[in-house]
Amino acid sequence: MEQAEVLDQPGRAPVRRRTRWLLAALALVLLVGWAVDHRLRGSEERAVDGCGTEAATATERTDESMSMIRTYVQPALLSVPRGSSQDGFFDLVAEEAREAEPRVRDALAVCRDVDVTPVHPGLRERRDAYVAHLAARADWLAAIAADGRAYYHDRPDLARLREAAFGGRS
Repeated sequence: MEQAEVLDQPGRAPVRRRTRWLLAALALVLLVGWAVDHRLRGSEERAVDGCGTEAATATERTDESMSMIRTYVQPALLSVPRGSSQDGFFDLVAEEAREAEPRVRDALAVCRDVDVTPVHPGLRERRDAYVAHLAARADWLAAIAADGRAYYHDRPDLARLREAAFGGRS
């Protein structure tokens, strides 16, 4: 049997070497991109977590203060005879809402200042849920501050936004 002679092809070796270099450069670019994204995501997660903490604290504190004023005013409202003025009691509720509203607006400002890149949609959704909840809560408190009777109106949208922001945590 005759042996076949293999001829060297002078142009092939540099092409393979160039391909290897390109693949190595691509791998390096991907690795650097992953490292930058990992660091950025960590920073954004901390900022969104801080926003969530601010939102939860503002929500809990306003829940407590509004619940306390309701507990204080409710028996008096129920004991006032029909036709008598209840305005003084509703003014107390309005005053409490005026005091609570700045806490919620401050938390809202913190959350609105959190910048999340579009490449992290989950973090962006969390931040947006906190912002929507706080904005609705601040508007609700402003309505109560204008007229204490607004506290006694049903607001299912607040419950829905609260659930979207906190799930079962708050």
